Amino acid sequence: MEKLDARKRYTQLVLKQSFLELLKGKSVSRITVKEVCALAQLNRATFYAHYSDCFALMESIENELIDAFEKSLRYINSFDVTALIEAIYDMVDQNQEACRVLILGNTSSTVLMRMIALAKEDSIAYWRKELPNASETELEMMYTHLSNGLMHVVVEGYDKYSKEEMIHFVSRVVKASLSVFQSSQKPLAQHGYYVCVV
Repeated sequence: MEKLDARKRYTQLVLKQSFLELLKGKSVSRITVKEVCALAQLNRATFYAHYSDCFALMESIENELIDAFEKSLRYINSFDVTALIEAIYDMVDQNQEACRVLILGNTSSTVLMRMIALAKEDSIAYWRKELPNASETELEMMYTHLSNGLMHVVVEGYDKYSKEEMIHFVSRVVKASLSVFQSSQKPLAQHGYYVCVV
């Protein structure tokens, strides 16, 4: 049984690696099962024993990345956008090949959108306690603004900046953004914000 499981894992690994290699040059809709099998040096029956088509294979790879991201999030005590970025780095470090093809340099990645959605509830729940002056609508908008913007900075800057530079930048931006809601409306001028009445 153990030998069978090891063979199954190896076969799936070879199929995934071959698929990712092909994905570097074209979209999933243009990749055929025949091409994946040729590159993997496996027959089509073997492919279909594991996946129904290339879209199912891609979904399997994406689900593995999401699982890895979710595991990274479990080690974070306070769910905030900085912690979210750190979890992304952990996931990328552990899944270099898949991340380079499916996430890095691809800001419209479905994996990225799923990661943002996964952390949303816990992030907003954390902010709700820390930011009593913020309304539910403001918390939602803040999460959309910070998570999308900063995650895109990470995706596009992963190979340009060090992890330390990225975390430092993210921390400063998050703190500055959240500071608007950390005091009552009256002291906003202290933070350099001014209200103009037309």
